[in-house]
Amino acid sequence: MTVHSPRLQNSGGAELNLRSQILFQDPTRTRTSDLVTAVASWHKTYVHESSHWARYHGSTVGILLTLLRRTRDQLAAYTISRLSRRQAGDLRESRSSGRPFLSFKRYPQHTGGELRYDELDWLNLYYAYYVLLDPEGLTEFDATTWDLRAAFDNSLEDAWRQSAGVEMVERRDDTRVSVTGPLKLVHTPEGPLTTRTLFECAAVIDELFQFDGSLFRVADPTLREILHEEMSGEYGLPWRLASALAGRNLGGSVVLALIDFALNPVVPGLTTADPSVGWRELYPPYRFAAAAKAMADWESDLEFQHPGHEVTVHFQRMLEKRSGLHMGRVASRLSGLSTLREAATTPMHLAGRTSAVSFMCASRLLDLREEDVCALSHYGLNFLDDRAIRFIDPDRDMWWLCPVFQVSQGEYRWPAKHVNIDEATDLLLYTAVASAYDDVLHGVGPLAFDHLPRSLFEDGGEVEALNKALKDSTGLDMGWHQA
Repeated sequence: MTVHSPRLQNSGGAELNLRSQILFQDPTRTRTSDLVTAVASWHKTYVHESSHWARYHGSTVGILLTLLRRTRDQLAAYTISRLSRRQAGDLRESRSSGRPFLSFKRYPQHTGGELRYDELDWLNLYYAYYVLLDPEGLTEFDATTWDLRAAFDNSLEDAWRQSAGVEMVERRDDTRVSVTGPLKLVHTPEGPLTTRTLFECAAVIDELFQFDGSLFRVADPTLREILHEEMSGEYGLPWRLASALAGRNLGGSVVLALIDFALNPVVPGLTTADPSVGWRELYPPYRFAAAAKAMADWESDLEFQHPGHEVTVHFQRMLEKRSGLHMGRVASRLSGLSTLREAATTPMHLAGRTSAVSFMCASRLLDLREEDVCALSHYGLNFLDDRAIRFIDPDRDMWWLCPVFQVSQGEYRWPAKHVNIDEATDLLLYTAVASAYDDVLHGVGPLAFDHLPRSLFEDGGEVEALNKALKDSTGLDMGWHQA
């Protein structure tokens, strides 16, 4: 069994891989000899995927997902480091026999010592992460068979305990997190509404915004038709649902503001010191549906005006009043790092290195949100008119607004003005090792590498170096291209 790699991707195959936080985008494959159309096709795809980066790291749900992932990786590293020789042998035997060492189907497998507690905590963290993002990632079993409430209560508490006083507010030792109310997923006649589909719907709307720009006015109109076709499928589900709940066709600007509201829930320890939170307040799909219902007997100024900071902030404050929900705002300082080089060189456990980059970028994005919420809520506007000037040299000025690390045609790329080749290579190595923890504990067979640059695995020397780093970290004799 290969462990699921969460990703946000457009129909052309480009993706922001959330396992490695790397953007994968190859040169456009549009079948056209028209240079303008080819450039426009690549541009709209880049807008789609870079919007994922900004929304994910600039929202409270994205930051929560990053905290849950880091807590899971830290627990994995600790668990592996504490395995006895017999337990390490059991892990290798289990994986080689096609049985994950930590498994929902076979829980509880480990009944002695700390491992019995680590097993449950790790499975809860894994479960909570994927329910929050997209239950499709829970490929091993029927998601209804696990205790959803216990998974969220314990995972939110574990993340807060690990991050208190750093990325999250201080926490008393006796604080117990509780998620209240019925814990249900959101189902529609077309299928489930998930946090992932909210991200994807917003990204396609951002692509559609590009047709207001001069480049797209002279590009092949088929590009627009492709996006409308995409909107007729899964990625358009949130827009159709919002219009149905509101009782009228809502414009793209309104849907983007609803999605931004949904993606910024209240989170215990992150936005508030209150350890109790309602499921409707926490779960983005419920927030989205409630916000759309609030539009049923109310017409906002945003429906008739070009989106701007003040009108969007007012819209979301009105949503708070009409829906009874609240817009989550981070109450702590997410990062003390100021440069990408610091993230690469400051001593820390490798399980936290990738998230350190994420938190540093998130801190900048949240500052931008306070000044210009539309830079995140209506991300596609960043590439139009005067706003696009900031992207003349984004590597210098606003490199954190777009995916930091990228892969094109299998080759790894990084912002050379901010880290040198050695630092960029170290960051990639830390990402590879930390992302392998899920495979080690919950997968079987060869370690996955579809979330990493292909070129890294075409060089035997680099694979050997990666495997050495993994063995140094885990003490286990396993690696990529090994059974």
